[in-house]
Amino acid sequence: MEYYCDNFRHLICVPYSIEGLHEMAKELGIKRCWFHKGRNPHYDIPKSRLDEIMDKCTIVDTEDLLLLIWAYTK
Repeated sequence: MEYYCDNFRHLICVPYSIEGLHEMAKELGIKRCWFHKGRNPHYDIPKSRLDEIMDKCTIVDTEDLLLLIWAYTK
């Protein structure tokens, strides 16, 4: 599983799925309350752990993050 985030603290995983997002959060120790469901489900990175978690991610533009989500959901 690979982690991707943007500079707005949005975090996803690839391969992308809701189950995968929750597994990613478990692996990274992120609480479920940071999950945002809706049209483009993702987790937010807690501010207190931003540098630590971003170091484990490939950082992309928000548009690229959305393209990754859409590639797995369309």
